[in-house]
Amino acid sequence: MITIAIVEDDMNQARLLESHLTSYGAEIGLSFNIVHFPQAVALLENYTANFDIIFMDIQLPYMNGMDAARSIRALDKSVILIFITNLTQYAIHGYEVEALDYILKPVEYFDFALKMSRAIRRISEETRNNILIAADNGIRKVSPKSIRYVETEGHHVIYHTADGEFRQYATISSIEKKLQSYDFFRCNNCYLVNLAYVQRIQGYTVILDGVDLKISQPRKKAFVEKLMEYVKRKNL
Repeated sequence: MITIAIVEDDMNQARLLESHLTSYGAEIGLSFNIVHFPQAVALLENYTANFDIIFMDIQLPYMNGMDAARSIRALDKSVILIFITNLTQYAIHGYEVEALDYILKPVEYFDFALKMSRAIRRISEETRNNILIAADNGIRKVSPKSIRYVETEGHHVIYHTADGEFRQYATISSIEKKLQSYDFFRCNNCYLVNLAYVQRIQGYTVILDGVDLKISQPRKKAFVEKLMEYVKRKNL
């Protein structure tokens, strides 16, 4: 089941989106778990990364949709964002938060279905990329995009993800090989960092989402070069 959040203060617009989702799901044989939030602050309060798609209105009370999307991206790198708006001049800035697309109000079903098809394809691609973690509490499917960093502790590694922490009996070198194609890089012998979450480097410290990790002196040059290469590639 695909979990979808609709962040919309206009109940008529929210109901229209729900109706479109019901029709689209019936057409392609999918079911949706739909949660409606009348304000972005309601979504962000105690946010957990359990949504696959968020339809975000831009004009919202208390916090506009673009600011809300920036806050969401700090917590969740993989959720699909689609803006719902009548203000195209704001929607075109969606690249700042890696939004998949935007839909103009009033939402026409044909346009909606096209954007949903793109979103479903994206979800399917990410699902194929999931890795299996033999965690202490059972087998977990985890998207590499949700992993902030991996830490070694004795004979275990700890995956620090958007959905919590998972321990696995493994070496960090074996995990590094598994994640090498997903923009992970070691900052020292203990930490394997997802470069997508790096906010800045300060001296011999890499800062990501409020977590400070030490960069070892032998690894600093290579880590900084890899980060710059990643940033350049993402900005092309």
